[in-house]
Amino acid sequence: MQKRVFVTLLFLLLALTIFSPISAQDRTIYWNRYDVTIDNVDVTDNAFDVTEHYDIDFNGTFRFGTAVVPLDNLDSITNVEVRQDGQALEARCGSERAGTFCARNTSDGLEIVYYFFQSITNASEQFDISYRVNGALRVYEGGDQLWWIAVPPDRFGFSVGESTITVEMPSGSAPREGVDPVETYGVPGTVDVRGTTITATANTSIPDGDTFEIRVQYPHNASAVPPDWQNSFDQQRDYDENTKPLIDLGILALSVLIAIGGTLGIYAIWYTRGRDPKVGPVPTYLSDPPDQLSPAIVGTLIDEKADVQDVISILIDLAHRGYMVMEENQEPGLFGLGNTSKFTFKRTDKPADDLKAYEARMLNALFARSMERTMDSLKNSFYTVISSLQGELYKALVSEGLFSTNPQTTRAGWSGLGVLLLVVAGGVFFFASGVVDDISSTLLFLPFAIGFVGVAALIAGQVMPAKTRKGAEEAAKWRAFYEYLQNLEKYSDVEEASKHFDDYLPYAVAFGLDRAWVRRFSQVQNVPIPYWYYPTYMGGRYHGGYHAGSPFPSGNMGGSGLPGDIARAPGGLDTMSRNLSGGLENISSGLTNMLQSASRVMTSQPQSSSGGSGRWSSGGRGFSGGGFSGGGGSGGGSRGFG
Repeated sequence: MQKRVFVTLLFLLLALTIFSPISAQDRTIYWNRYDVTIDNVDVTDNAFDVTEHYDIDFNGTFRFGTAVVPLDNLDSITNVEVRQDGQALEARCGSERAGTFCARNTSDGLEIVYYFFQSITNASEQFDISYRVNGALRVYEGGDQLWWIAVPPDRFGFSVGESTITVEMPSGSAPREGVDPVETYGVPGTVDVRGTTITATANTSIPDGDTFEIRVQYPHNASAVPPDWQNSFDQQRDYDENTKPLIDLGILALSVLIAIGGTLGIYAIWYTRGRDPKVGPVPTYLSDPPDQLSPAIVGTLIDEKADVQDVISILIDLAHRGYMVMEENQEPGLFGLGNTSKFTFKRTDKPADDLKAYEARMLNALFARSMERTMDSLKNSFYTVISSLQGELYKALVSEGLFSTNPQTTRAGWSGLGVLLLVVAGGVFFFASGVVDDISSTLLFLPFAIGFVGVAALIAGQVMPAKTRKGAEEAAKWRAFYEYLQNLEKYSDVEEASKHFDDYLPYAVAFGLDRAWVRRFSQVQNVPIPYWYYPTYMGGRYHGGYHAGSPFPSGNMGGSGLPGDIARAPGGLDTMSRNLSGGLENISSGLTNMLQSASRVMTSQPQSSSGGSGRWSSGGRGFSGGGFSGGGGSGGGSRGFG
């Protein structure tokens, strides 16, 4: 029993798998033929009849059809009739009864909805839609015109297999050979003119989205009156075909000129005024600082930016020169696991009379109210000092003769120009968007060209600051010293170089090499702890910490002051190195976190509760008016079934 149930369920599953795609297939239609006849043309009263004939294959079940004919470039459409297999449908709106149709004007044009006598399922059927078009003939002295979009572009994705357009002109209105042209637009077509009968045949099938149009010129009727819409239409066509191409060319040329010319102009300014002077030969490396420039000035000089690491180097350099001491205390971590370092900066008694402006600002910011300051107290407050210190460093570059102008001012000027150009580009884009339909879509190239130059100014501004000759020479020498610090093992014996560990540490901080610099000496014996660094947890002379305001021991600043080396316990150097590196790392990360927190607080806000053309082989010299290319005919719209 269970086996039988299982087999039955399996069979049903297979049946659903096999037949569900078939039942889910979309309904489709195919126009075997879509023929249009235009006759009863009244060239004086400006009217003609249109009959659309469909021969359609239906796949699926359908019960109604729809046609929308735009009312552009004509006055009105009247006398609508619909037939199914030659049998007329009744004009009645609102009932949706079988065998009726409704024709009414909408915002899209004349909408015709017709209901079949009975639903059509997987069969072929023929329909005829006819109507009277008023005010669609164009009147020109050189020859009047009939221009009709017979097969519209929108057919809801379905193609037309074959199509023929037949135009029956009245007596005396036959196109004149060699004078009146007859053309098709959309898919390629063939035109045949036999007196007053003009036939156009599509050479290919017509995919959805393509049209099949006919345009016939015939002798001018002196009694014909141009329709009201013709004058504005002709002006727009004349603008589109004659004036607009010149405007497009001019706008494109101007856009290219702005984009390329502006960018080349910026490059020329950089080439003549933004490059550093060339300097003579410089050694690959220098093992000693080439002169007395401070670490912060050197770091700012090399990359032309006063970074946070340059500011930190001021702190380390002041300690190295005896103006302050860094004290590290360690506290047990949570549940006694690990240790947490706490840093305190303490002022010595050394006078600050000889300090540069940025050094004095740093010292005053730390110790203006007290002789000691914890690093934690710098959070959410010291960020106001950072920007001031950076400004002082830029000013010092100029006062030292390394730059002729403040590099930050130069960058700010170019950034301001770039932002201004982007704002102008936005304004031009806003203006162009409002008039693009009336003038030309190429107007939108102008704001993009201006914006491109703005971006170029923003990028170029970062490299516009130019050093003086002295600045270029100093930068070259200090880069050689940077090369030495970065690749110490390549140029020197590490143990021999360890005697300069403390001297070069401020420069290593400015160069961003402090961690590598400390780590490099971690395995070297007898490298003394800098006297300005007090790790109180190590005991010994550090026991009790440093008393703020007291002087350094006299021997500590100029030498050891001792008759010989002091014995050290194994591992002491490694501990010192680890703790010193951690101290610098905490200083750097502390300042960075402080800046990020300050930025977040300062910016926070309260939360608020065409294809080929058929042409009459004996056609004329050209149309008398109304433009010379497709896309301007009356008719068209959409056709569909449901």
